[in-house]
Amino acid sequence: MVDDPISARAPASVSDHGSDLIAEKATLAAALDVPVEAIDAPPVDGRVHRHWRLMHPRFGPTAARVPRMSHLGFAPRANLIYLAAAFRAAALSGVTPRLHAVARVSATLPWGALLVDWVDGGPPCLPKDLLAIARALGAIHRLSRTSGWRPFLNPDDPVGYLVGVARDQLTGLWTRIPSDARTILGEEFAWAEGFVAGTHPQPPVRLAMADTHPGNFRIRSNGSAVFLDVERPVIDSPALDLAHASLPTSLVWDPSVAGAANRSDVVAFYRAWAAAVPPEVARAARPWVIAYRRLVWLRTTSWACAWAARNNLTERQNSGTAAGTGLAGKLARFIDPAMMEAARAGWRGPDAFEPEELIP
Repeated sequence: MVDDPISARAPASVSDHGSDLIAEKATLAAALDVPVEAIDAPPVDGRVHRHWRLMHPRFGPTAARVPRMSHLGFAPRANLIYLAAAFRAAALSGVTPRLHAVARVSATLPWGALLVDWVDGGPPCLPKDLLAIARALGAIHRLSRTSGWRPFLNPDDPVGYLVGVARDQLTGLWTRIPSDARTILGEEFAWAEGFVAGTHPQPPVRLAMADTHPGNFRIRSNGSAVFLDVERPVIDSPALDLAHASLPTSLVWDPSVAGAANRSDVVAFYRAWAAAVPPEVARAARPWVIAYRRLVWLRTTSWACAWAARNNLTERQNSGTAAGTGLAGKLARFIDPAMMEAARAGWRGPDAFEPEELIP
């Protein structure tokens, strides 16, 4: 999980970034054909993007998203093309911000920028807003292939791809993981690699957003949900997004998301999604929902273990910075064997979910 929810970030200040921030603001104003004064300061800073709010004379309240890196390892121009295609494709669902303009890669905008709708609303409150999130995901998953799937990542073996991502995150770090966590991860890798090696069909795929933890949604005043971070879609089973939105690790990821969700809330979430998509889409996803909960959890937890192996969690928690302390605290929970086992209870033991329970 490399998510960086906007709501968890502290606003930057011009004094923090100095002349670089002033230059970026001026470049954005020229590229988007607005006065510098139309762009709010300070921006909202994050590890992956910086966000500037502005009032555009044609498009109204908008946000300039300025990338800082690529989740998928693309060069800046390729990344900008991918992001623009993602916003265009997802906007057909009606539950994501629309793309209005693209600012090219330049010396002062080394990753370019996107101008998208500003979304008014607040972070979700659990469990009640899980149903709105389910319906928003349903709107995205209703999109057909004619909506356009290029240039999105489209692995021939989506399950094998997920397992490979989880495995690669731990390259050279396995022995640095605490022994209890390593034992649990080893059991899950053994299952996942056996599952990949076994004889099974490939999952039916749709456009999936891949980063659907609740903190990446905003809830409007009418109760509907909007998915904000349309930046790394893949072609995969809808079960990918459903798992990422409702796993224990996702539910606690963003500190701005209030409340909690229990087992019955997760069941209601899946059923709300199933009611929001055509019956054939729900039926196609049903056999995969449990496997993807395991696979997405393995991907997320492997990333957490890798981060912890590279960093001293105790030092980070005592670093005195909100970002360092918050991230280290969350990841310390993720690799706590008790929390790991609490997540695995969803597919092991008497409280394990059944596919037909989640999608009747």
